[in-house]
Amino acid sequence: PHNLNQITLPTTTGQCLIYPSWPTKFVSKYSATSSDPGVGVGKRKLEKALSTYRKQIDAEVIWRPYMLRPNTPLEGNPKPPNTPGNPRVGPHMKAAGASVGIDFTGKCDRTPNTLLGHTLLEFALEKRGVAVQNELAERIFKMYYTDGIFPDANNLSIVGQELGLEKGEIEAVLSDDDRLEKVQVAIHRNRSQVRSGVPFFVFNGQPAFSGAQDPSTFHQVFDQLL
Repeated sequence: PHNLNQITLPTTTGQCLIYPSWPTKFVSKYSATSSDPGVGVGKRKLEKALSTYRKQIDAEVIWRPYMLRPNTPLEGNPKPPNTPGNPRVGPHMKAAGASVGIDFTGKCDRTPNTLLGHTLLEFALEKRGVAVQNELAERIFKMYYTDGIFPDANNLSIVGQELGLEKGEIEAVLSDDDRLEKVQVAIHRNRSQVRSGVPFFVFNGQPAFSGAQDPSTFHQVFDQLL
């Protein structure tokens, strides 16, 4: 059966790198940034594609780090006031989110640097596996886009602890200069490889497409891989 928490993004049993090995398993990898709303929409459309495909798919999803604005300071950049004449979430993005069950509110007053978030996601994958990493990504998106909570070290620690990660481990990971540097190197590498925007999907090691595509586009890729 379809198990989104085990979509790895790149195999023919099934791997999607949102960056599957298959006949029975699919891995999907994302190259993504948690400050891009299109990534959240793309994730939901992938889920919809998996649940509506003509065959059952056992999928793993793995998130890989990517930053659109790597020079953003860790404390973030202030956003303009959220006003009716200049809303932080435009009608197109509001509608795109609503179509997949995401409430983009624009409540957070800063655009974040997502290095700490990506570092925690990498740690969650290493420590607890793809299921926890995927759920952590979902909660970070909701924290920022819907609840308006800035993803600093303290707030990331809270959502990480909700998923069973230890507070002391999280604090150590997010203050580990060597680990942070490794994630920055991965971000730089992914930016050099992914030039068409995020989310970018790799299925079973094969680069597929970027953007929050409709389920029918995913189905075309599944048809080619099956």
